[in-house]
Amino acid sequence: MTASANSVLMSLAQLSPDSDKATVLDTIDAAVDDLLSQLRVSESGALAKEFLTQTQQTVVFLEACTGFPDPTFTQHTRKRMIELQGALVEATQPGVEAEVAVPANDEVQPESEPEPGESQEQTSDEADPAMSAEAAAPAETRSFDEVFTDSLCKFVCDRLAIFHVPTPPQELLDLHDGQVPYPLSSEFTDNLTRMIREHFMGPILESRNIKILAGGVGPQDLNETYFMGVFSQPKRENVVRTLWTAQLDIVKAALRDQQPAADDKAQAKSKRGKQKTSFVGRMFGKKDKGRRRPSAKSAVGGDTARGMAAWKTLTQDGKASYDPPEPEEIGLLDALFDYKLPAINKRKVAVEQLLRQEVGESEGREGSSRVYLSKMVLEMPPHCGELVSLWAYYEHILYFTPDILKSYLASQATSEHGRRSALPLFLRWVPDPLSKIEEEE
Repeated sequence: MTASANSVLMSLAQLSPDSDKATVLDTIDAAVDDLLSQLRVSESGALAKEFLTQTQQTVVFLEACTGFPDPTFTQHTRKRMIELQGALVEATQPGVEAEVAVPANDEVQPESEPEPGESQEQTSDEADPAMSAEAAAPAETRSFDEVFTDSLCKFVCDRLAIFHVPTPPQELLDLHDGQVPYPLSSEFTDNLTRMIREHFMGPILESRNIKILAGGVGPQDLNETYFMGVFSQPKRENVVRTLWTAQLDIVKAALRDQQPAADDKAQAKSKRGKQKTSFVGRMFGKKDKGRRRPSAKSAVGGDTARGMAAWKTLTQDGKASYDPPEPEEIGLLDALFDYKLPAINKRKVAVEQLLRQEVGESEGREGSSRVYLSKMVLEMPPHCGELVSLWAYYEHILYFTPDILKSYLASQATSEHGRRSALPLFLRWVPDPLSKIEEEE
């Protein structure tokens, strides 16, 4: 029996490192089936202590597998874990059931770690039975909706928080009425969290796809790590991202629905200054095409109100301490799903080092910062490269010298229009010194 109990770990150790997911699952299934066959034929109390311990270790291993970011893999291993654990409980004495029910990852229960100022006796089972009852079922205290909402807010907002600049240089803020660029502002990220919770989560949680997802998530998967894996799936397979994009589209449509009114005012103004046309022109005048409609599908009814309310939460009607987003910049929020935090951190460290070396150290190579900054724009997801550059400009303005700025911008395009097309967010809050040179010429 000992060999069988170790069969999962032993069999996996013998696999090639290049084994695919199907091979790993087949190996796990074969080993678990072997264990189950022996558990089900064993009489109560007849299990060897070593076999019992090693079988519990197999349950621990399977539970650890449920933390893997692949939903198919985690669902399968969780199913086999529950099946094996149930058979183990049935084959043992009632007194062994409590031992099997202990958290498989040996997590310390709340009562074993008293808060500062509390004694161990105050947090023990005998001192506070109600606290022990809560500790016995921590997974039941939070629902799928709560964990999913918290995880989505963290996933999205962490990808902006990585660009926060706590103390931007005042001389840069004075160029924009003292307002911080919203991608660098923690206040904007807080308002983005509010927008997600108040305006996006209701429709997302009510969607059929999320209800299906909730039905397949067990108590062991109600954690941030599991959902981060779900949110990080490729775009075509990422159901949550599809729903997120749909909510952003409602905001876009609501903003576009406000545009015809502005167009009408502009048209009325132009008619007042209308010049005379020829006789032929009056006979064969252009047909009135009517009001131009938005190219995208318009929001209707409550969607328009909700879209505008969501946008107001982000912009605060210009009353926030940050420079709010423009309607055409809402695509940044969709692109955040492509941002990889480790890659961004790596780029931030490299940019800082290159700037310091080029400006303040003898080993710095002239033009190295420009080359690296330019590559980021091409290699990273939309707006990500220029946000790293924007962060570096506001965080390390002493090293991001005018010469480096000119070199960086010149590498993007030869005209001001081209540079603003390549770096729309960066040049919104960073002056373009090349435009003055072009005007003088």
